[in-house]
Amino acid sequence: MIRTSTRLQYANGYLDLSMIKEAKLELEAIVDEDKNDLDVLRMWNRFHLVSENWFQLEVTAHTLTEKRPQDPFGWVNWAYALRELDKIQAAKNVASEALTRHPKEAVLWYNLACYCCLLGELKDAKSHLEKTYKLDSNFKEEAAEDPDLQALRNSDKTELF
Repeated sequence: MIRTSTRLQYANGYLDLSMIKEAKLELEAIVDEDKNDLDVLRMWNRFHLVSENWFQLEVTAHTLTEKRPQDPFGWVNWAYALRELDKIQAAKNVASEALTRHPKEAVLWYNLACYCCLLGELKDAKSHLEKTYKLDSNFKEEAAEDPDLQALRNSDKTELF
């Protein structure tokens, strides 16, 4: 019998190689008693993200936030899944809640800026983007091209981008 940790390594490697079917087979072969293990849920999260299965990502990411709210990984993925499902207000709500727990997570501030921008809340989007850059200036490059921030780029002629 192949250990769960080994199957997770295999699945991760397959995902790195964009071998989605093989990764899924490895994850499905994990023994029942380990299926709710946090590492297994995280790998399912990654699987759903790579395979762009937003409905399943929403479910697994939400489960991760319930099981381990102190880990920002689930929050980021839950909000992102909602965004991809065009539930922008819900994505904003999740990111906002996550930031009460993880105020130093630049990716959460960045995503919140995107969600606010998509909702037409440009002043808030600008403020959140500034907070992002204070935590991690590497987001400037991504922000310059992100379609979710187009309305802010069109309206703001400052040095944000």
